Amino acid sequence: MTPTERTDTGAGKLTDSARAALVEIVSAHLARSAGGEESGGPVELLEAEFLSRGRPGILDVVARVGERTIHLPLGLREPGSETKFIAGDEDPVLGVFEDDDGLAVAFDALYDAEIVTALLWHAVSLEADPSRVRQIRHRPESVTLALEDRLAFTVFTELVEGQRAGLVLLLALDEVGFNHIAAPVAVWRRGGRELGIVQEFLAGASSGRALAVTSVRDLYASGGPPELAGGDFGAEAHRLGTMTARMHLGLDQAFGRRPGDVKAWADAIEEAVRPVAPMLLERPDVAVLLEQLRGLTVPCHAIRTHGDFHIGRVARTEQGWYVTDFSPIGKPATTAGAVASDDGAFFRSPLADVADLLWSLGAVAADAASERDPSGREGLGELAQAWEQRNRQAFFAGYLGVAGISGLVPPGREAVRVLVSAFELERVAARLSRQPR
Repeated sequence: MTPTERTDTGAGKLTDSARAALVEIVSAHLARSAGGEESGGPVELLEAEFLSRGRPGILDVVARVGERTIHLPLGLREPGSETKFIAGDEDPVLGVFEDDDGLAVAFDALYDAEIVTALLWHAVSLEADPSRVRQIRHRPESVTLALEDRLAFTVFTELVEGQRAGLVLLLALDEVGFNHIAAPVAVWRRGGRELGIVQEFLAGASSGRALAVTSVRDLYASGGPPELAGGDFGAEAHRLGTMTARMHLGLDQAFGRRPGDVKAWADAIEEAVRPVAPMLLERPDVAVLLEQLRGLTVPCHAIRTHGDFHIGRVARTEQGWYVTDFSPIGKPATTAGAVASDDGAFFRSPLADVADLLWSLGAVAADAASERDPSGREGLGELAQAWEQRNRQAFFAGYLGVAGISGLVPPGREAVRVLVSAFELERVAARLSRQPR
């Protein structure tokens, strides 16, 4: 996969009135995205690059608003021309714009299939059929479109300074041969900024969270041991553990490892938990756990990790489990034990990722129980715990059974248990802080 950088095809210098119009258009886009609220400050136009002149045309805009850098590809069409937008909740029209080609209606380019395929060509020299374009994911920082069920085109709508952490991980894992990701095809860059990425489309992928929720619901409907329920998740949890270990070995190969400091990790966990759930630190079992962490004398390594590795960031296909989302920007979602290197990258224990995933299994079971029985009268708590325990054990068996992982995690299951349980505390504390009192 070769990164692709395309430059301006002849933007020229915009007139003051054109620049003012773009500022209004960006402001309208931000207000719409924020539900009509203030955008966070004045709009400073940084770039306005014509990727395609004429009508229809494409004008790619980068603007700064407060501390955010916004990326907005605009489609330009003649007023009154018939346009069929991709289905969505929002009207993508943002205003009017005038240049040497005359007056144009300006709209969010990612809602127009014809413009999207033209954008793909001008950005990374790839072609696709406009009749087979659909939007599959919309987030504050990115929009992803499927093209012909062959390519997934993600456009970053909020940019970062320097390299995008999630993109760095994705490209590095691909480079070392980790094949549990949607293979990157091309990266869209301009002027040192990462604007988007094209990957293979994962046909028939099912969200990991959706599969886990279905399994829990089957158990709640049938009762009895989770391994006898029709939607038993144990085998999948084992495969997911195997894939996670391979991911960590790939990250170790790509970025190397550093010595871990268990005392610093314990201090960081306390500092992270105290502001949101101080009562958790008062529990005797938690105090013992943190003391056990500080007392570990076995080697503990730190590597580049995913940083927010929960069940919603993986998907199952016929070929196996895939990591589908590396989107966290900056610090990991759970920050305890995250140590910044000289280049700003964060190194953590690989077991912090494991803790994130295992915590999310428990959250799925608890959420499904609450959804089915809000009053708690059906007593689903024991079933939830049994489901969680079975799948935790299956995940661990898959993870620790991978050749080579024993050289990356500390020796002995007790040390592994202590580290995982300690790293889970931050997730548990965050959940407790959101519960009504």
